[in-house]
Amino acid sequence: MMQEKNKKNFKEIADEFLIGKEESPDVAIERLKKIKDFSQNDAILILNYFAEIEKNPNTLFHILKEIGKYKDKSSSQILIELLTGYKKEDARYLKVRCSIAGILGNIKDDSAILPLMYVMNDREEDYKLRLAAAESLGKIGNNQAVMPLIKIVSDDEEKSVYLKESATKALGMLGDERAVEPLISLLDLQKDILDKFTYLRERIVQALGKLNFKKDRRIQVLRNVLNDKSAHVRASAIEALSEIDEDIVVEFIEPMIYDENESVAKTAIYALYNIEGEDCLIKLLSKKDLPAVCREEINEILAEEEMEKYDEQSGDEPEE
Repeated sequence: MMQEKNKKNFKEIADEFLIGKEESPDVAIERLKKIKDFSQNDAILILNYFAEIEKNPNTLFHILKEIGKYKDKSSSQILIELLTGYKKEDARYLKVRCSIAGILGNIKDDSAILPLMYVMNDREEDYKLRLAAAESLGKIGNNQAVMPLIKIVSDDEEKSVYLKESATKALGMLGDERAVEPLISLLDLQKDILDKFTYLRERIVQALGKLNFKKDRRIQVLRNVLNDKSAHVRASAIEALSEIDEDIVVEFIEPMIYDENESVAKTAIYALYNIEGEDCLIKLLSKKDLPAVCREEINEILAEEEMEKYDEQSGDEPEE
C-alpha cells in the first residue's frame, strides 16, 4: 500500500481528477488523459493511489488501462488486492478483475502467481476471469504454474472448455515437458470429435508444437493428428510440424496438398515454402495432379517473390 505521506501528497491530485467522486465518472475518465503530463514515476504512483481509492467500476477500469501501459511491478500489490478483494458475486467488477488478471500477466511479477492460481481454480468464479488468470500464468513464465494448469486441462469434472483452452495455451507458453503426456492423452481422448472440443484440440496441437520434448516423439504425435476429422486441427498440425527443424517433416506435410479442404492444402503449401523455399514450389508446379487451388497459391507466392526482388533491385539503383 502507498505510504501515508504519498497519500497526502496525491490527495489534491485525486480531487483535481475527480477520482473517488462517484457522481462524476465521465469527467474523471476524461481527465485521466492528463496523466501523461506527469513523469513516468509520478504517473505510476498517482495511478496506483487512484486505483486504491476509486470505487466506481467504470472509472476504475480506465485507471487500470493507464496502469497497464506502464507494466510496472510497483503496481502489482494493489492489483492483487483488487483482484482478490472484490466479491466475486458482484458482477459489476467482473470486467475490472478480468483486466487486472491480464495486466498482472503483462507485468510478469511472480508475486501474482498464487493469487492467479487461486482465481483460476475457483469454480465459483466467472469463467472469463478464470481463463484470463490461466493465460496470465502462461505469460508470467514461472514453472510453478505448470502442475495447476495440467490439473485444469486433465480434470474431467472441469466443465469449462474455454478454461481448458486457456490453460493449454498457457502450458505452451511455459514450454515445460511435464505437460507433454497429459496433453497427448487429452488429444487422444478427444480424437475426431467435431464439436466444441475442436478448438481445444487446436490449442493442444499448438502447445505440443512449442513444448520441449524429443523431436521424434513430437513428430510422431503431430503426424497422427494429420488424419484428424477437423480441418482446423489438421492445419494446426501442419503448422506445428513445419516449425520442427527436421527434414523428415516435409515427407509428412507434402501429401497434405491433396487434402479435401482448400485451407488445409494452402497451409501445406505455405509450410513447404517456409521450410524449403522457392525451389520447392517450382518443383511442385511440375506435378500434373497438383490441385488447382495449390497451383494458384504457388503462382501468387512466386509473383510476390518476383515483386519483392524487383523492389529490392529498384531500391539499389541511384536516383537520377
